Amino acid sequence: MWIPRIQSDARLKYLGIVDAIENDIKNRLLRPGDKLPAQRAIAEQLQVDLTTITRALNEATKRGLVETQRGSGSFIAQTAFSLYSLTSLTEGKNIDLSMNNPPHPTILNLHDEIVKGLAQIHSDDSLFNHLNYQETAGNPSDREAGAQWLTARIPVVSSEKLLISSGAHSALFSILSLLKQMHHIIAAPALTYPGLRAIADHLGFDVLTIAMDEEGIIPEYFEQCCQTKKPDVLYLIPNIDNPTTATLPTARRQQLVAIAEKYDVIIIEDDPYAPFQDTLPPSLYSLAPERTWHIATLAKCVSPALRVAYVVAPDLDQALSLAETMRVSNLMAPPLMTELASHWIRNGMLQKITHAIKLENTSRHAIASAIFSQKNLTSSVVGPHIWLALPANWRALEFAEYAHRSGISIVPSSAFVNGTNASQAVRISLGGTIDSQSLTDAFNVLAGLIQQKTIRTKAIV
Repeated sequence: MWIPRIQSDARLKYLGIVDAIENDIKNRLLRPGDKLPAQRAIAEQLQVDLTTITRALNEATKRGLVETQRGSGSFIAQTAFSLYSLTSLTEGKNIDLSMNNPPHPTILNLHDEIVKGLAQIHSDDSLFNHLNYQETAGNPSDREAGAQWLTARIPVVSSEKLLISSGAHSALFSILSLLKQMHHIIAAPALTYPGLRAIADHLGFDVLTIAMDEEGIIPEYFEQCCQTKKPDVLYLIPNIDNPTTATLPTARRQQLVAIAEKYDVIIIEDDPYAPFQDTLPPSLYSLAPERTWHIATLAKCVSPALRVAYVVAPDLDQALSLAETMRVSNLMAPPLMTELASHWIRNGMLQKITHAIKLENTSRHAIASAIFSQKNLTSSVVGPHIWLALPANWRALEFAEYAHRSGISIVPSSAFVNGTNASQAVRISLGGTIDSQSLTDAFNVLAGLIQQKTIRTKAIV
């Protein structure tokens, strides 16, 4: 029988009791079928009121930890261990597969390369130019390096139209802040980057939903939207979409550009994952430079610590206008990180790093493919995340909650929904500091959770 206790770090007493039960299950001190003391006995031993114990057991039931049999008392649920089926995941360390952090590549030590790169910069007299405030658009030499980096996706890039921002999210905020002066309606995929919706809501944009299939947004639905609702802006992640992993084929890109030109719609091309692709379709910017804003961050293909993103404007006047807008909210990108990025571009190291990360993505994708059913799995073999459809007995929010109870953080499809969407899926990121064995263990736990045919108690009520 359980020895009652309260977890000391809980913010409320009743939650402390639940956390204590949960931890004791994780540590195999409690097992399915073990009986809990009577509620009054627990209250007396812990010196709390009976209401607190009732709330605790109700919460434990919601979490799937406890089940009550009328006339017999409360017992550890028979399904409890299915939530904690791997000892390595129950030692208090959560495995975070919710953030699209680039994985640490096994063939290259990124920590050493950062130290080495900064040392090389230190030996260069140009370092002193980056220890002061910079132009908001970026130091001219850094903008030239950025233009060099982007030539693989935009063959002709003028550094005069290129600006440097402290990350893609900041760049998107600045672009939409500028466009808000004349435009008010954004069209976006039915499942899209949550940051877009947050920024749009903050700035007062209406966001319309464009239906998608396995290749991305459907041009016919985009044209219908243009005819009936007249959006001003189209937002897209064209390569290895977040979250669906779709890459727009060339023909579909051409169709979307033609529709945008026909109805005078501005395009925002958010393109963080292009460096991973072996064969790169033409960028939307290269197809329609006069109406497209292109955003290319290094946070997703190198490291989130490198808060550097390059923005290419449609023309020089709009680049200057964006610089004025950025100055209000951002002032400048971090100069030292920008110089490190420029240094890596010039000596070829940035390409080596992104290639090493791409290989690591591919290796981790192979692990996912071996564990998850192919009928449920949508992915790009070089991408940093997978999109996993759930069987009919699971709702995405419930599944993510159960995964969290197992020590694994993932993101339900509801976090990406723009408007209404019935998709029940989860995004699972492959990166971060987690090693391949821990990733394999986490995937096995998630695969086992998917196979549960019935859920005896719901995580969300």
